[in-house]
Amino acid sequence: MVHMNQPIGVFDSGIGGLTVLKELRQALPDEHLIYVGDLARSPYGSKSPETVKRYASQIARYLLSRNVKMIIIACNTASATAGELVRQLAAPVPVLEVVEQGADAALDVIAAMNEEEARVGILGTVTTVTSGIYPDMVRALAERREMAVPSMLQKACPLFVPLAEEGIWEGELADRVADLYLEEVKSFQPHVVILGCTHYPLLRGAIAGALPSGTTLIESAPAVVRTARRILEEAGLKALQTSGAVTEYHVSDSVDTFRRNAGRILDTNLDLVHHINLDACEDREE
Repeated sequence: MVHMNQPIGVFDSGIGGLTVLKELRQALPDEHLIYVGDLARSPYGSKSPETVKRYASQIARYLLSRNVKMIIIACNTASATAGELVRQLAAPVPVLEVVEQGADAALDVIAAMNEEEARVGILGTVTTVTSGIYPDMVRALAERREMAVPSMLQKACPLFVPLAEEGIWEGELADRVADLYLEEVKSFQPHVVILGCTHYPLLRGAIAGALPSGTTLIESAPAVVRTARRILEEAGLKALQTSGAVTEYHVSDSVDTFRRNAGRILDTNLDLVHHINLDACEDREE
């Protein structure tokens, strides 16, 4: 039986998922959170779908061994390629991913604009863009809402994740890379741009500076957290006391590097940071 004081598991290929974790900690301060960052094998965006599925299943199995009450895939690439696999492994534990939440948030903004011919830019890793999951999701959600399907332009930005992981979030190098990648998107004159990777909000200033003034940037984190809170409340699983409200961090590479960059994102010093061997969580025969 699932209990309200069981932890919530969150995972990403590196530090990008901390943009989701930060929102989660603020909105649900009483929850015990377990974060897994697969730094040793980051970025996922340049890996094959089969490889990402294997990595995601390893992490999911670890989180399930910790008796989590919910799993949040805070990685767009893993959401795009391994979301259904993780759901199958985790059932009946609920699994949230960032793609649907980000697409839905973009349509909320478009609906408020009352723009008849809206244009949406989609930034992501090579794997996410190649999968086509964001255009498919935007299209499906727009049709469900009986909205006009916006024009969409995707752009892969593979250097954004290494920049984020190295802590190069602003300055001349970040600006130059953003200008290089986003020239075509800027010409597209988008009303909304989906940051289709949880690392990308860390480069928000550089990205915004390379786009037309007034472009709305969409992060999935707020929508993910709202959905997580609703699901927990409806199931009677939202933690009610602060005694168990700790956050654990488990990373597959340098603990010191993670602690330094994570501290910048979360605006706090991290204590419970541990190294994890994810290969030890390899798929086993059922």
